[in-house]
Amino acid sequence: MNIREAAFEWMAQRGIRYLFGNPGSTELPFLVNLPEGVRYVLALQESVALAMADGYAQASGKPAVVNLHVAPGLGNAMGVLFTAFKNGAPLIVTCGQQDTRHLFHEPLLSADLVGMARPVVKYAYEVVHPSDVPDALEQAYHLAMTPPRGPVFVSIPMNFWDAPAEPPRLRAVHTPDAPQGLETVVEALRTAQRPALVLGAGVGSAGAIDAAIALAEKVGFAVYHAPLNSRMAFPTNHPLYEGMLLPAVPRILQTLSQYDFVLVVGAPVFLLYPYFAGPIVPPGVRAMLITDDPAAATRAPVERAFVGDVGRALAWLAENAPARSYTMSSRAVEEARRRSEAARARSKMGAFFVLHTLARHLPPNAVVVDEAVSSSLCLREFVRLGRENDYYTSASGGLGWAMPAAVGIQMAQPDRPVVCVVGDGSAMYSVQALWSAREENAPVLFLVLNNRAYNILKSFTMAFYPGAGMREGLDVPHLDLVAMAQGMGVPAERLTSPEQVEEAIPRALASRQPTLLDVWIDPTVPSLF
Repeated sequence: MNIREAAFEWMAQRGIRYLFGNPGSTELPFLVNLPEGVRYVLALQESVALAMADGYAQASGKPAVVNLHVAPGLGNAMGVLFTAFKNGAPLIVTCGQQDTRHLFHEPLLSADLVGMARPVVKYAYEVVHPSDVPDALEQAYHLAMTPPRGPVFVSIPMNFWDAPAEPPRLRAVHTPDAPQGLETVVEALRTAQRPALVLGAGVGSAGAIDAAIALAEKVGFAVYHAPLNSRMAFPTNHPLYEGMLLPAVPRILQTLSQYDFVLVVGAPVFLLYPYFAGPIVPPGVRAMLITDDPAAATRAPVERAFVGDVGRALAWLAENAPARSYTMSSRAVEEARRRSEAARARSKMGAFFVLHTLARHLPPNAVVVDEAVSSSLCLREFVRLGRENDYYTSASGGLGWAMPAAVGIQMAQPDRPVVCVVGDGSAMYSVQALWSAREENAPVLFLVLNNRAYNILKSFTMAFYPGAGMREGLDVPHLDLVAMAQGMGVPAERLTSPEQVEEAIPRALASRQPTLLDVWIDPTVPSLF
């Protein structure tokens, strides 16, 4: 057995079926003679490969393996690797280093790969002896999966693959249990008159939404998603759901000051942008945090922070928290308001109308992937999701993640409809993902809300630089997204009327093939908050 064969045997034993990448010369010694059990998922650019792997890893709950091409390929993927780090996506990112026999002379494509990767991964390592490759992959597996999850980088010199190897050795690593001391939370709930529950992406990634629902319904929490939450942690159509906290100190204080106890689970306290002076938690309001991230725990401005398994913590609290009497509110008035706003926006092709139309036709188990940016708040408001749905967006704020991630999510969950809602500017960061969707037979609906501009930046300009006028570089005219999609084999059409939208969205959802709908929406700049 050589190192290559040992690596593929390791992948088989770990149940890893896909290898995401864009190949280069230093990777060829690894990629020759791929076994039948491994499918190479080709992307047309490294950032697309990494985002596909990110989506697959999050949706499957298993590590995904990505193969990058030396320094230029790692550089191409760096922005999305940062997003994977913020997403907590369990990735094993391998990269082909140049032949060690002439590294001293700095040959073409060589670089300090570990130094490049280290700031945006949990751990980075370059294998120094061929026989260590299988153990390095096994270590990367466990590091990627140990909370807080995230990408791990392994650099492997190209001349190692044909060296002799022992069979791979798998290890059992037991991850942390529920945090200690949760009785303190129970005691706080016994005296709280108006408790609020703020849930983050860590709840969704732990598969703990049902436990969160059970806890909220037992206590009668007012439930919020954490600011800029990147994954659904609570059904947004639930009567106890109050919305997402906005990432600005004044709005957070305004919202949370009406409560006397705030429990944050699976999120930092709090993700903010832009800067405003003032405390993050309202004075006089007791706050506690449950997280699997020690760094988030140690910097949180809370009374107590508990570190451990988020899902087990929620399950324990759901069993042990005191039951309270309360009245479940109706959402009928809110839904009527949404219908009214969508109807008013219909004639102007407002985002409200388009997203309400999507909500009316969205299948019950659909997954929504969001990079609509200037319309994301509108999306969260108008597309209300149940416990059978899921929602993903980038935790880093970077663009170009959603389209390829949607393809990876579809590959991980092929029986679920996946809708990727993006802006026209976002689409251009990773439009090559359409080709991958076609090649992988991933029937994603790419719904482009096309306002022909970077409207989110115009919103910032209006909010923070009033009267200064719009700056250059904020308009994006002359893009033919339909032609681009069709050129990569994906059916596409431009929609410019309400009637077209109402007919095309349900048809595209029913087609079960990758489809792009380029919807020209009202370009009016929305308010930032």
